[in-house]
Amino acid sequence: HLLAKMAPMSPPQFETLPVQVRNSQCWQLFVKFCFFSGLPIAEGEMHYKVTDSIALESYGEDIVLSHEVMEAVNGESAEMLRLPNKKTFRYLKKHYTQQCSKLQANVFERRNWELVLPEI
Repeated sequence: HLLAKMAPMSPPQFETLPVQVRNSQCWQLFVKFCFFSGLPIAEGEMHYKVTDSIALESYGEDIVLSHEVMEAVNGESAEMLRLPNKKTFRYLKKHYTQQCSKLQANVFERRNWELVLPEI
């Protein structure tokens, strides 16, 4: 309803906004983001996370990896992978050095990750 209040205040500027911004039905609220890329993860969207005990020990909160990053690294075979692989960990360390520097080495062990599937 914020948009309804803004439209009459500055009609010319409001009209220049893309339809996706003007139509609140196009909006989504994201509460989860990829730790590495910052990409939003929609509610119920497949992603990967470090097990709770390792995440708390290493960083103090959830460490989440978006499926989009897995696809960027592994292509179509990302659908078949249940967990991040060595190739993914190398990619993360190379392209997200600042984020990776905050984590302990055990975060980059496959056994410390789990797949979070969409809820049906």
